[in-house]
Amino acid sequence: MVPARHGAGREAYPPTVCPQSPRAYSHLRFSALEQAGGGSFCCQAELRGRSCERNGVTPDDSISLLDEGVSAHTDAHMSNPDRHALASFLDLVQRRRVPRGAYLIVENLVRVSREHIRPALTTLLNLIDASVRVVRLLPVEQLLD
Repeated sequence: MVPARHGAGREAYPPTVCPQSPRAYSHLRFSALEQAGGGSFCCQAELRGRSCERNGVTPDDSISLLDEGVSAHTDAHMSNPDRHALASFLDLVQRRRVPRGAYLIVENLVRVSREHIRPALTTLLNLIDASVRVVRLLPVEQLLD
């Protein structure tokens, strides 16, 4: 298991697709720890499961991308791989440890960044250039590749 987990332990989401299908990594982030007890985690996990089934991809929990109580307003969660799951994932992509054709599933693009458009867009384009397909689930599912 690659150490990209930040936050309390969660049960792995069971794969629902054949092992040869592309891998899907799901970034779950919420700003306030109080949201962990509410519907934020469950809602994002449920949306991810349905998206994986629709797109014929296998959820891969070997890299847990859980950022609990982490704000996206400063983009610090994208720049410190030792403390933040998304930064760790981006580092793995840059080091080519994430397979080409893999999916990164996010509830909404604001889960990735709430900063200015340029750094957010640069991050998105860097993922696409690395052949990582980004799936935004809300307000409607959209595949960016």
